[in-house]
Amino acid sequence: MYYKKTTEIIDDFLERNKFPYLSIYLRASLTTYLDFKQTPINAKDEASVPLGTSKMYGLPHLPDSIDFPMGLHFIAQFNCSDLKPYDVGAILPENGIFYFFVDETLEGISCHYYDGPSDELKIQDYPVQEGKLPYEDKFKGQPRAISFEESEVIVLSTNVYWDREIGNLSLVLIDELKQALGDHIVTVDDVQGHVNVLSGDYIFGKGCFHQNEDHFDDFERHVLFFCFRMGEGHVNFFIRKGKLNPKKKLKKQIFAVYSPKS
Repeated sequence: MYYKKTTEIIDDFLERNKFPYLSIYLRASLTTYLDFKQTPINAKDEASVPLGTSKMYGLPHLPDSIDFPMGLHFIAQFNCSDLKPYDVGAILPENGIFYFFVDETLEGISCHYYDGPSDELKIQDYPVQEGKLPYEDKFKGQPRAISFEESEVIVLSTNVYWDREIGNLSLVLIDELKQALGDHIVTVDDVQGHVNVLSGDYIFGKGCFHQNEDHFDDFERHVLFFCFRMGEGHVNFFIRKGKLNPKKKLKKQIFAVYSPKS
């Protein structure tokens, strides 16, 4: 887990250089993203994927207790047991599956959670409705299994309090981090630099906004769960004010903001 390794390097560095009191500020300057890997699945052979697998597009694995929402496209399902090792903010339950659906405007959403036995899951096709949805063929035809191994990207904000306190030593710290973590560590110039750190689909981190970077501050009090790319824009799924409580209605806890690039 690269977040843990990052904090260990930082704490050791601060201790050696007699700045241990800055540990809390440096940790607050770290943000974890999951830039997960996606492996194509043959759309005609979705049954080859174990039920409950974390995946994007194609068809969802739903229990009878959850209906495929009418008029919406299936985007992704995430198994919490896959995500929990990387959930440094402790926002998700230990187990269960979250499902994400979105409408053609990319702003109307439906999110669901299931934590029952996997043998009650079934591959569910889009419901019968009048005419196909705009992206139905596109999404159904591109199922992808997801892997989170080696997918962490840790972003360190510089040009903030801790950086100014240690002066040129910040360059030494960043060099140590890059030597140890390689591409898994990225530095940005203050918190605003997070905008568009990743260009594709990702989990956790900061939302992706294209036209107005001020949105970054608007949603700081909320937590990003999932961001997915559609065309050149992104849909950001936020959790209101902290971690999810799956025992309460998700529609009151999760909301989406679409940011088109132009």
